[in-house]
Amino acid sequence: MLISNIRLKNWRNFQSLDLPLRDVSYVLGPNASGKSNLLDALRFLRDVSKTKGGGLQAAIAERGGISKVRCLHARRDPEVEIDIELS
Repeated sequence: MLISNIRLKNWRNFQSLDLPLRDVSYVLGPNASGKSNLLDALRFLRDVSKTKGGGLQAAIAERGGISKVRCLHARRDPEVEIDIELS
């Protein structure tokens, strides 16, 4: 199974992101453009699904709480979403 698409809403510096992925994808960009935050969304999903010591609360706490995860522009729509498609 491969992740073929990832959508982020109000995740760190991404107010909205819809990114199709291929078998091999490269993440390139200038400093402070969100490369690490994109990878952290994938690490977050991994942390949530850990069988020992995982879970949503632990994954959020590990990142400093929901206020550190939520996009600063999310005042009117505070919902945080990570959506992936598998193929």
